Amino acid sequence: MANEEAKMMLENENNGEVLTAFSRIPYSLINAEVKGSTKEILDEFTQICRFYKIFKKGAKFSPEGAKGDYIPATLRYKMAASLIKKEARFLFAEAPDIMVEAKGDVGKVTEESKKALTVLNDLITTTCAHNNFEEILLKAAKDCFIGKRVAGLVNFNEEDGITLTFLKSTQFVYETKFGNPNVLTKFVCFIVVDDSLSSKDRKIFKKKFEVDADDGQVYLEESLHDGSGALIEEITPRQPILLSTIPAVVIVNDGLLGEAMGESEVELLEDFERWYSKLSNADMDAERKSMNPVRYTVDMDNKSTKGLSSSAGSFWDLLSDQNLAEAHPQVGTLESSMNYSESLKTSLDRLKTVAYEQVDMPNITLESMQGSITTGKALKAIYWTLIVRCKEKMKTWGPQLRSLFDIVIKGAMVYPDCAKMFTNDVISPVDYEIKIVQNTPLPEDEIEEKNADLSEVDSQVMSKKAYMKKWRGLTDAEADEELKQIAYERQILEDFSFGGSADIDDSEEDDANDELVIKD
Repeated sequence: MANEEAKMMLENENNGEVLTAFSRIPYSLINAEVKGSTKEILDEFTQICRFYKIFKKGAKFSPEGAKGDYIPATLRYKMAASLIKKEARFLFAEAPDIMVEAKGDVGKVTEESKKALTVLNDLITTTCAHNNFEEILLKAAKDCFIGKRVAGLVNFNEEDGITLTFLKSTQFVYETKFGNPNVLTKFVCFIVVDDSLSSKDRKIFKKKFEVDADDGQVYLEESLHDGSGALIEEITPRQPILLSTIPAVVIVNDGLLGEAMGESEVELLEDFERWYSKLSNADMDAERKSMNPVRYTVDMDNKSTKGLSSSAGSFWDLLSDQNLAEAHPQVGTLESSMNYSESLKTSLDRLKTVAYEQVDMPNITLESMQGSITTGKALKAIYWTLIVRCKEKMKTWGPQLRSLFDIVIKGAMVYPDCAKMFTNDVISPVDYEIKIVQNTPLPEDEIEEKNADLSEVDSQVMSKKAYMKKWRGLTDAEADEELKQIAYERQILEDFSFGGSADIDDSEEDDANDELVIKD
């Protein structure tokens, strides 16, 4: 009975994956924006929905068979969810530094250019703070690892200003330029603005950007639809925008050269999680059986053994079977020896270790940490494979984030009214480049690094000003003042060391007095 129920439950979940793939965003809206056959899109969206289900509920597995009134354990270990969250935190828990710098020779930058760059940096900083960029970036990384890709969209609106939005893979479709997958020619996103169980009451906002093949102009359309895909209202009719490119980027997770749609981390971890859950639940079932051992009797009257209590201190008044010519009455219990425990522990550790290796996550336990981590350098060595993996991911995230903020800057120039709430200064054209610096959330050995920098200062390969800015957080002006003070104090010490400072002052004072006497 339990097996039949489990089988029906799995079948219902499989059917539910297909239904939920397009339950919130109707298939008709997506079908209208995809060229040719949409079967591949349907299959991939269904697969991505299954990955999200594994992330939230754990991988499905078939428990060991049940007999009678015994129901096997079905606890799912969410290993994939745990590893993806750890990986995303390691990548973006410390948000990357975003800086707008001068392009070309820094020594030739004029004062006007420096002021313009300062305004652009303020614009980026304020825009990020206004949109809670650090939070949504961390969430976007998780969605990217689960659903193969995410999209970053920049909106310009006089009421809301500049807004940054990340969309998961089941919320958008896109097309790229033939021969150049980095240039978008079409981008359509679907956002549920009013969710409801009833398709008539559900409202879906559709935003479409498309590059016209004839004039190369980017056109925008916006409309509101219900849960069945029917048009409710045309918000923005087809019209050109002032930007020369579509204000969106698509960030693809891993994959090979021919895999333009990316790959999911859940797909890598699913089999390991399934077997880990299966073996762990089998162990739980065996332990449950051992906690409640099987009781048996031999050559006993079944009337006297019926309904025996198993509570502590119970007394059994048993009778042997009188119908037997020669009876050998016995009472006993059957208990599991659990001899498999060490082998099972080895198998579970192997599964967990290999699963961690799939995403280059170090499998650190409390036992392995004791006495082995004493410095930040040792901790960095343990996490080195994960650091390298995150550097690899930044090869994709870095350029796309640069493109995203380049859109912010260019949009602020052509839509100055949208940038008013982020800066009071005029955004002037200037040659710039955007720099994205990844930050790793590991403690550094500051004393060792400071000593290394001091040795570079002594050997004159690093300036004192650079050292002050790095370790004391001084600005250029503050560092200059500090250097002037150091030079002044050094001059005073040198003068006193030669003993000439006081004599010179006295002689000058005597000469001045002599001049006064002569004049008198």
